[in-house]
Amino acid sequence: MEVHESFTHWAVAQGVEINGIAPHKFPGRGLGIIAQRNIKANETLLIVPISALRTVHTVPNSISRVVGKITVHGLLAADLSLDASGQRAPWKAALPTRQDILDSMPLMWDSSLQDLLPEGCQKLLAHQKKKLGADWEVVSKTIPKLSYDDYLYNWLLVNTRTFYYFDGKTKKQPQRDDCMALNPFADYFNHAPTGCNVSYSPSGYKVTTSTPISAGTEIYISYGNHSNDFLLTEYGFILPSSTNSWDEITLDPYILPLLNQAQKEKLEEKEFLGKYILDGNEVCYRTQVVLRILVGGMRKWERFVEGIDDGESEQGKVNELLFEVLKEYQDDVVQKLAALEALETDMVAQKEIIGKRWRQIRELLKTGIDRVEG
Repeated sequence: MEVHESFTHWAVAQGVEINGIAPHKFPGRGLGIIAQRNIKANETLLIVPISALRTVHTVPNSISRVVGKITVHGLLAADLSLDASGQRAPWKAALPTRQDILDSMPLMWDSSLQDLLPEGCQKLLAHQKKKLGADWEVVSKTIPKLSYDDYLYNWLLVNTRTFYYFDGKTKKQPQRDDCMALNPFADYFNHAPTGCNVSYSPSGYKVTTSTPISAGTEIYISYGNHSNDFLLTEYGFILPSSTNSWDEITLDPYILPLLNQAQKEKLEEKEFLGKYILDGNEVCYRTQVVLRILVGGMRKWERFVEGIDDGESEQGKVNELLFEVLKEYQDDVVQKLAALEALETDMVAQKEIIGKRWRQIRELLKTGIDRVEG
């Protein structure tokens, strides 16, 4: 932990205010933040001034001017890759290692494992690859001495450790997922669906408790309302189903093939095409809408969408079709788990987490099926 103690001293020297907390290695769970004493509700645990952040404005002109037009994500990754100044060496030493990133991030895994990820992960992974590819295309042409492996490692560090940040100084606001800054010490906090309050102002970031916390307890913040597919692909971990109330799966691969072209056009016209979701409590309203276009006439469906018909007379048929959809998905989960079990790979831990995710999906489907049958 000497590296993290040195980084803590460095962070304080940059104006970071730390109150009653410290980095800590939790057995079997890795690094996080621990309470060093009993902490009251509404206590301020951490203040990180703007001057301590690593943002698009802290990238040296020697890099930003050479690279030119690129995403904030891509520029920060280039800056991390090329930084040999030593100015932020204690921070750099405290970041996850290349092996940590390789072990945890699906983008780094063998294609044989990526092919067995759930649909939600695969869609996110495809988007991630597209973003990385576009950034690397720019950087590789403008900074040819930079290796792809170095850039990939630092690109994923930015992906997993940044906080939302936009100061209004740029002429055009980036896309929301590109409004980001590296935030020293705050990036130690692990995620939970509920945690401490994180606030941002022109002066910086502040982390305050929402409830009392006992000494020796890990302290969390929330990265947002995310499914386990999102958490696995973007951050490299999943939460137990019992603790992630935001977990959900998409039913699109099982519903979209049932639609004919006319039905797809009508759904698109009404903005109901795709994004059909099942969570631990119910299927979403969009799913109820699409199933009704499959079991009833178009006019009756339009009356339901317009709120004129409550759709109660068709609920039985809707439930029957939903049951078939969920059963088909459930059968596919069995096949995926069998294929995963048969896969020979040295990436045992990665294989295990994919299996754990499929079993979570199996449980979500079982709960959905039981609800329909009940």
